[in-house]
Amino acid sequence: MPTLTRQIIKDVVSEEVRTATDEIREDVKKLDQKVDTVIAQLTDIAGQFKKFDEEQTVLSGQVSDRTDRIEKLEIAAFGVAAA
Repeated sequence: MPTLTRQIIKDVVSEEVRTATDEIREDVKKLDQKVDTVIAQLTDIAGQFKKFDEEQTVLSGQVSDRTDRIEKLEIAAFGVAAA
């Protein structure tokens, strides 16, 4: 009889462990999906920041060029550039 009881307990415990493991796997899958979503959003944001930085670099160069041209015109027109 103890052998039958032992087998029943073993089967019950095995089933409970299997059920718990399956639940954990499902939770991990859901977590993986959420992490993938967050990583995709962060990648998109990083790309937008890079694009913004590149645009700022281009605009900064344009402002510098225009400032130089204005100073040259001021010198030609007034003999001195404004401070």
